[in-house]
Amino acid sequence: MAAEEKGSEKKGLLLRLDELLEEYLNTLDRYQKAQEQLSDYFSKGFLSLAQANFANQSRTRYGQDYYDQRMQAIRTVHITDDPWGSFAVSSSTPRPSSVSTSNRQESDEASKMQPDVSEEKSESAPQGKAAPDSSDSASSDNLAESKEPGETPKPEKRTPSDPLRWFGILVPSALRSSQSSFISAVEGPIPEIATLINSIRKQEIEIGRLRKQIRKL
Repeated sequence: MAAEEKGSEKKGLLLRLDELLEEYLNTLDRYQKAQEQLSDYFSKGFLSLAQANFANQSRTRYGQDYYDQRMQAIRTVHITDDPWGSFAVSSSTPRPSSVSTSNRQESDEASKMQPDVSEEKSESAPQGKAAPDSSDSASSDNLAESKEPGETPKPEKRTPSDPLRWFGILVPSALRSSQSSFISAVEGPIPEIATLINSIRKQEIEIGRLRKQIRKL
C-alpha cells in the first residue's frame, strides 16, 4: 500500500516536472526572441547614427560626448516589490498618438455644432449695460480664497526636453531614426529581457527542488 502511494506521488511529481520543463523552454524561447529584437534595434540605431554623422557638415558629431551636463533622462524604470520582480519603462514625455489627434478633431467638430452662447447673452442683455460674466467672478473668488497671506506659489515641475534639441532644431532624419530605434529598444526588449532573466532563475530553482524530491522517492 505504501509502495502504491509512493508510486502515485512520484508520478504526480514527474508530471509537474514535465510542466515546469515545458514552461522553462517557452521562457527560453521568448528570451532568445527578445535578444534578437534588441540586437536588431541596436544595429539599426547605430547604423542610422553613423549615417547622420557621415552626412553632418559641421564639426560636432552626434553622440553622448556632446551632451550638456544638464541633460536628464526621459525614461523611468519601474520594478515590482516581489523577489522575482518584473521590469517596466515609462516615459516622462509621451509621444503624440493618433488617438489624441482624432479626439481633438472630434472636440473641434462638436464645438462647431454647439450654438454661440456668448452672442445669445449679449442679445438678451439691455443696451448700455454689459451682462456680468459669472465664470469670471467665480474664478476670481476662488483665487482670492486659495491665496493665503504669506503663501508662496510652488514652482512647476519642468519635464526634461528632447535630447535631439541639443543638436539644433533642424536635425537630419537619420538622427531621428536612430533615436527612434534606441527608444524602441529601451521601452521594449530591454525590460522584457530583465524580467525573463528573473523568470528563468525562478524556474530553474523550482525544477532543482522538484528533482530532489523525486530522487528521495
